[in-house]
Amino acid sequence: MVVFSAVTFLVSNRFIVPTVPVILAVVVLAVTKTQRKLIGQKQTPIYEITEGTVKITGNISAPRTFETPYFKQQCIAYIYEEGNITYDSESGSEHVRKTRIEEQFQDFYLSNATGKIKVIATKLNLAFLPAKTDTLHSIKYAVDDIRYSERALKNGDLVSVMGYARRNNYVEVELSENAGQPLVIATPDFEDKAQKSFRVFKILLPYIILMYVAVNYFLFAPLKIHIKESQIFPYFAIFGMAILSLILAVLSKKHKGFLKVVFGVLAGACFSAFFLSFPLICLFYIIKLEYSRILCIWLAILACNLLAFTINYHKLETAFD
Repeated sequence: MVVFSAVTFLVSNRFIVPTVPVILAVVVLAVTKTQRKLIGQKQTPIYEITEGTVKITGNISAPRTFETPYFKQQCIAYIYEEGNITYDSESGSEHVRKTRIEEQFQDFYLSNATGKIKVIATKLNLAFLPAKTDTLHSIKYAVDDIRYSERALKNGDLVSVMGYARRNNYVEVELSENAGQPLVIATPDFEDKAQKSFRVFKILLPYIILMYVAVNYFLFAPLKIHIKESQIFPYFAIFGMAILSLILAVLSKKHKGFLKVVFGVLAGACFSAFFLSFPLICLFYIIKLEYSRILCIWLAILACNLLAFTINYHKLETAFD
């Protein structure tokens, strides 16, 4: 009962607004720590490796092959996960409870134009490899659905490996895990997408901070204006903005030159404003915040997004080229 009361108080209190973005930022930084380290680590030519953390991109090879449990892929390393799926009848979301995890790997070689190096595979992080999945649906009950997932490394694959380089007893340089941190393996495609995502975030960060300040100002500062409440506004802010962004995106694709840019800017700003304001508007109506504040906060979010997309449209467009 005490826990329920505490949760109700937090959800129904406007003071949660300034704290949630900070908590989310901390969580995102923690979750993306490995990705950021992988992207930030520069490539090292194999012939220049001495000792320390390095990242090498090359083709892998190993003497033995394994067969994955479900898809029967021939590979040199894999991780297999199996889980039962349960569904939320109200939200339609699904939850996977892992019931089996199996992995097999071995030492392998990584080679490129700068040389060849042995990789000691005591611990591998294969989370950044593309997953091959399948869902076995039950005829009778949805709760009996089973999700199968495999990530595999195959002979000849081009990958980036980040680990710790050290010399063995024969004074040969090898790549291995360090201090319990597994070797990180990723495809060039994953690195490219992650790099573009971080680049976009870096471009938008000043406007996110500006929006954070504006939202909190209108949330807590004394307002001397009074705006008559509109019954249409919440429906337009939640549903109308999403539909409008889709229409503008279609118009942007159909036009060229100046009109393409205008429609593209408006589409991006409308969708981003919808995405960011949707949970806030729901919360504000739950806690019965004054309509004038709700409207000012929504307009501030929309203005910040329009500013961000207008100034950085070409940067954002080229970021995904």
